[in-house]
Amino acid sequence: MTNYTPKKANFLKQMFKKNNGLHNDSNNDQKITDDRILLNYYASLAMNHPDLILVFSPEGEIVSENHKSINEFLGYSARKKLHYKDLLSKDSYNTLSLAFNNTLKGKSERHEVTVQNKQGDIIYVLVTFVPIKQANAKVDGVYLIIRNNTEYRKLTQNLELNEKHLTHAQQIADIGSWEYYIDDDRLYCSDNFYGIFGFDETDVIPMNKLFQFIHPDDYQESHQIIYDSMKKGVGFVNEYRINHGITNEIHYIKVQAEVIWRDDKPYKMVGVTKDITTHKVMENKLETANKNFKHIFDNLNVGIWMRESIDGNLTFASKGMEELLQIPLSKLYDNPDCWKEMILPVHRNEVFEEFKLLSEGKSIHIKYRINTGDGTTKWVIEQTIPRIDDKGEVIGLFGMVVNITPEVEMQDQLKFFATQDPLTALPNQRSLYEELDRLIDSHTNEFAILYLDLDRFNVINDSFGHQVGDKVLKNVANRLISVIPDHGYIARLGSNDFIVVLENYPSKDAVFTLAEKIIERIEDPLLAMDYELHITTSIGISFFPEDSDNKLTLLENAHSALYHAKQQGKNNYQLYSFSRDISSYKKYVLEKDMRKAIVNEDFEMYYQPQVEPGTGIIQGAEALIRWNHEEWGLVSPGEFIPLAEENHLIHNISDWVIKKVCLQLREWRDKDLTLRPIAINLSPIRFFKKGLVELVKQQLELHQIPAKYLEFEITESSLLKSEKGVLSTIAALKELGVKIAIDDFGTGHASMNYLREFQADTIKIDQVFIKSSDGQNKKDRAIVSSILHLAKGLDMKIVAEGVEEYDQLEFLKQKECDLIQGYLFSKPVPAEKFEQMLGTGYLKPTKQKLNKAPDKERRKFYRFEFPFSLRAEMAILEVNKRKVDLGSAEILIKNISLGGLKILSTLKLPINSNMKFRFHFTLMNEQFAIDGSLVWKNEGKGSTFYYGIKFDITDIEEDRLAGLMNKMTVLRKLNQEIPDTDFIHEDAYLYLSKNTL
Repeated sequence: MTNYTPKKANFLKQMFKKNNGLHNDSNNDQKITDDRILLNYYASLAMNHPDLILVFSPEGEIVSENHKSINEFLGYSARKKLHYKDLLSKDSYNTLSLAFNNTLKGKSERHEVTVQNKQGDIIYVLVTFVPIKQANAKVDGVYLIIRNNTEYRKLTQNLELNEKHLTHAQQIADIGSWEYYIDDDRLYCSDNFYGIFGFDETDVIPMNKLFQFIHPDDYQESHQIIYDSMKKGVGFVNEYRINHGITNEIHYIKVQAEVIWRDDKPYKMVGVTKDITTHKVMENKLETANKNFKHIFDNLNVGIWMRESIDGNLTFASKGMEELLQIPLSKLYDNPDCWKEMILPVHRNEVFEEFKLLSEGKSIHIKYRINTGDGTTKWVIEQTIPRIDDKGEVIGLFGMVVNITPEVEMQDQLKFFATQDPLTALPNQRSLYEELDRLIDSHTNEFAILYLDLDRFNVINDSFGHQVGDKVLKNVANRLISVIPDHGYIARLGSNDFIVVLENYPSKDAVFTLAEKIIERIEDPLLAMDYELHITTSIGISFFPEDSDNKLTLLENAHSALYHAKQQGKNNYQLYSFSRDISSYKKYVLEKDMRKAIVNEDFEMYYQPQVEPGTGIIQGAEALIRWNHEEWGLVSPGEFIPLAEENHLIHNISDWVIKKVCLQLREWRDKDLTLRPIAINLSPIRFFKKGLVELVKQQLELHQIPAKYLEFEITESSLLKSEKGVLSTIAALKELGVKIAIDDFGTGHASMNYLREFQADTIKIDQVFIKSSDGQNKKDRAIVSSILHLAKGLDMKIVAEGVEEYDQLEFLKQKECDLIQGYLFSKPVPAEKFEQMLGTGYLKPTKQKLNKAPDKERRKFYRFEFPFSLRAEMAILEVNKRKVDLGSAEILIKNISLGGLKILSTLKLPINSNMKFRFHFTLMNEQFAIDGSLVWKNEGKGSTFYYGIKFDITDIEEDRLAGLMNKMTVLRKLNQEIPDTDFIHEDAYLYLSKNTL
């Protein structure tokens, strides 16, 4: 094809002009007329053909077009000059050029090529080349018929693509499609159909060929279904098994078919066949799994159930539900909510509130009790899980119910053992702490704690065995239960310690009364395994919130009070609170100030010489600590050391004494004084704490003091408490060169045993034997003689302490006692005084003066001597000008005047002006409360003291007292009793030691 235009138009150009005059030439003959008509028909065909028809000359010139130009076909204007070659691909252009040339040779051709239109789109064009021939077969030109084939082409491509998709879909889904022509027995199948059955593709398949693959067990039924379908003209759905044609494996096939009728009879069947082997295998596995699960569920000791919705029917219930609920499963299926009716009313509100969470798609896990069908009460745990669809709706429930009654019972037992004492069934320490926490957290106004400890209970265990001891503890627990009020609480801490918590008591006196009842009840004879035992108890009392608002501190304070009760001789009660009486107040003050005293080093060291009885030469001394308290004056170790032991401050004090003595020895050595061994009395508690040996070694090396100048006194009780621990520490001290003395020898329980096993250097005979060895007590003289003889045989040094009389000294000299320590030579003196004694080197014995009341009357008023001791109360009003509100201490009045009193008390009080007292007493039914102060003190018998009191009395009280004194004086002269006066008629010392707590 070219755009070549010949210089001379040919015949065809004249023939196809629109105004060629053929219609108006009526003079031609008929043949010419017919040819022209025919020619007009052909021209009409060309001009009205829907496709674009172009007439080309043999030279490739476009001679004519039927209704639009090629430019318009391509979207251009008719006048636009185009180079068509540029719009064609090279291959398309070559194809058309070759076809044009072939057409000029008389051969028609048709080709499809692509060409680009004005919009740049590729269109498919179907081009038909037709030669224009004359009668003589000469080709005068070419018809070119051009059709836009793009839509057809796209439809064809889509069809091909859909066919591929269908094929792939059938492959993916294991589906094959087919058509069966019934009369012709011809089966046409999709490609995937062959793969499903496992045979080669063929054009025509008879139906019987397929039946060859069907499993023998399914053949008859499948054949009948297909036969009935063809005969009746109805569709069918069928599943059967086949033996695969290639693998011979069993496959599961599902067929669905419809019948098409023609001429009132079944004409053909169309259908699909699906390989459902995978699904069937999974279905079989699922069925097997369900059977297995059902078997498991039915044999579990739990109830498993499934429900189709929250209020829907029950779809499954295991046999465990029947066993758990004790009702037939049929009843549960008929009424799925029947077990909700079994829930105990006490749990229903809580459980039903939990059930509401299921409608929100939340799982629940809840514990409650039920009454089962046979009337048994069971604890169960229910766990229910909802199944939710895409819309958030609950479409199923899965639940499990477990009988946890045995576990709950076991848990209750464990809780009992965790919270109760298994021996006495009383609450244990854990329960006690919880009870105290409850009381404190509930802001209870007040409660009291009574801390009980059975006296000498270890003796019962050691002597009679733990079985008897356990019987005693059970009996004591029952006795406590019998005397404790209903609102009281009792717990056992362990061993022989009991705690009573008293809430809402009417007054403190009620607490004290209860303590006295407990003591009296426990004192009753007790029978345990044929042994009649006599048990006593000591009690310590603390109050909330007065003594503390912390449970542990309250218990510690009560135990501190118990410790004090033990020190007071056992079988009594003591308060921690300092406000009960003067003794408690003093204890409180000393305990409070002790830590500050340690930091400030308010303690002082006193030394009591140890001398040879014959020569008086000083051979050593015992270091004794003293505390000069600002309120209570010089406090002896007997008062504050027990407090230090109780509060674990004894370690600091003991270490301070060791350091102070070593420093003092260094100072005396630096002054060229002759050094003598210094004995230090160590608390037994100090031996239980590590570091004692290291401290001693460090101090000796620091001050360059030989270890022989240190001697540690150890009481037998400390040896008995922890034999191995104490003895190993003592051995290490002896290895350093430190001397060891056994103090208070003869008062322990195993004196002889320790002499055999323990190599001490010194024995100190307890003063209780010395005081009775003045010739009046032969037994004590024999004991002292035996101890001296025994010590000589063991090559041990003997020190006799508490020597106060010449008769005692003479006796000890006769028995060749090594050293004497006591008031006969010297009382404990400060370091400066003992330093002077070391300079002299010896001491002379001096007759010990007896502490007697002054012979000279110190009062300017007449003194009335009572015929018996008068019972009275003394309270402290003021300390260092500071008001205090304390309880009172019981005292005995020996005589009275208008100016003051003479009293006897077990209290050790300072004689200074910083304390003000008030004295309460009754004379002839008249009560007095007179203030006063202490002006003098003398030691009495035992641990008692005489005090002189100076009154601070009003004129009114003085006149009232004077009148009564006159009446009493008259009655005494007439040998008549003084009425309505609280006298005691027993020995005053015995009364105070027995009744003063």
